[in-house]
Amino acid sequence: MLLRTFLIFTALSSASAAYCADGIAEPQVKIYVVGNGWHAGLLLPAQAINTEIPSLRERFPQAGHYEIGWGDMGFYQAKDITVGLAIEALFFSKGSLLHVVGLQGPVDRFLIGNDVAQTCVSRSQYERMARLIAQAFVHGLDGKPVAAGPGLYGDGQFYKAYGRYSWLHTCNRWTAAVLQAGGVALSPQFSLTAGSVLDAVHRQGKCPAP
Repeated sequence: MLLRTFLIFTALSSASAAYCADGIAEPQVKIYVVGNGWHAGLLLPAQAINTEIPSLRERFPQAGHYEIGWGDMGFYQAKDITVGLAIEALFFSKGSLLHVVGLQGPVDRFLIGNDVAQTCVSRSQYERMARLIAQAFVHGLDGKPVAAGPGLYGDGQFYKAYGRYSWLHTCNRWTAAVLQAGGVALSPQFSLTAGSVLDAVHRQGKCPAP
């Protein structure tokens, strides 16, 4: 189901700037991709994501941005990364998780020490990204995302997620699919590494000066 959603939003996406019905360019939203060597995650303004998932605002009431990643349950939560865990994730995944970190204040201080690429998308493209992210959360009977333990750092939280992790559907391909839904020119099937995702965002170009 998640793959079908990716394809639908991909078809609706465009790498060019979006325009309103009256021909006026939409406001631009700055987004980031943050890489740590093997994994590329998203750093996005919280507003549209809170609209799609109001309970995240309850969990992260002060967050102005979210850092969000998707990945294999066992690999994501492991204290020590081993070759065995990597093989299990690629071929025998037992489930997937989303990792969400709520960030307060200016984002620049959270980017120090990481590989970062930034670009701008239109408001409607950003909202498409938020909808696609929201559809990856597993919800409980109360309608809220199902928490799956504390996050790896900061004010972080794991949540159960849809989608089966495999060598064909990795964390970086998930990130690439969300970016593509937001109009970034890249192909998820060729986005195997964090570096390839970051390079695509760099090629897209930084936000224009105000």
